[in-house]
Amino acid sequence: MPSANTHDFITILLVPPAVAAAYYFTADWTLTLIATGAMVFGGLMFGPDLDIQSRQYARWGPLRFLWWPYKAMLPHRSWLSHSILFGTLIRVVYFLVVVTLIVAVGLYVRDVYVNGQQWGAGELKGALARVWEIIAPIKRDYLIAAFAGLWVGASSHTVADVLGSFFKSVRKSI
Repeated sequence: MPSANTHDFITILLVPPAVAAAYYFTADWTLTLIATGAMVFGGLMFGPDLDIQSRQYARWGPLRFLWWPYKAMLPHRSWLSHSILFGTLIRVVYFLVVVTLIVAVGLYVRDVYVNGQQWGAGELKGALARVWEIIAPIKRDYLIAAFAGLWVGASSHTVADVLGSFFKSVRKSI
């Protein structure tokens, strides 16, 4: 397995090709910046090692608690966390669900205590609808560019792990 420093180096090394590829496919600097920024974020903070005490996990600082359920649910190196196809998708969906719930509960509590609304499922549903109102106007191209960047950044970690294991086994067999 490559070290955390090696994974970070690979992420930084991928910035120029990510910029070139994103601009080639989009011909749009905004989408290029979104995709490249998401790739760096994906490589440094959103990779498959969020299921263990890792550098990626530690980088979340006081927000690490967001990843506790993820760590508890997924065994390390399972196909759910380290799969090139599904790993990033699962982390994105998990993260969006957790953040949506936290924001909705925050809005709900604010409505109850600041605005004096009654406790109830209808108010919570309204808070969830307000979160959707924040997300819905985001351009689809921006969301696709962000997901593509996250996927490349996180996948680079998995590819480096696979190649590292392969070369280690080849070296042992020689």
